Amino acid sequence: MQPITWSKFRIYDVKDSDLDGSPARAFPHVPGALYKAVNGGIKEPACQVNFEDFLPGPAIDWFMSHDEVHYVTSGEVEIVAFAPPLHKEETRVVARAGSVYLLPRGLRVTWRVLGDKPFRHLCICFPDPGYPTPLARSVVQQEGR
Repeated sequence: MQPITWSKFRIYDVKDSDLDGSPARAFPHVPGALYKAVNGGIKEPACQVNFEDFLPGPAIDWFMSHDEVHYVTSGEVEIVAFAPPLHKEETRVVARAGSVYLLPRGLRVTWRVLGDKPFRHLCICFPDPGYPTPLARSVVQQEGR
């Protein structure tokens, strides 16, 4: 039997400057798609919290291997989601600043940024999927990591 691995209390003060100064990177498996992401210092067994921009460009297709909750802080995105188990049930919405949504494990999803501004959102992943996201500059400065 595996011992329980406990998560530690963490807090992140969301700062736009953490993303504004971050380099854009290629989104995995989607040629031409760019994104920015930083980790808010919350990378524990229970969850990982990233602050992300999806930049205007091609649509991003993804399959959810874990649960995620996104809170949108700016920009707009069209989301097309196909629910498990057969991925026949389709939901199509536009998310914008103030929207919060759940991407459940097993979902097939496509994001398409609307307009010319990045789609900025706080991404909370349950449990920690192990995304290799660099620490936010404010976290490095605050914690001296």
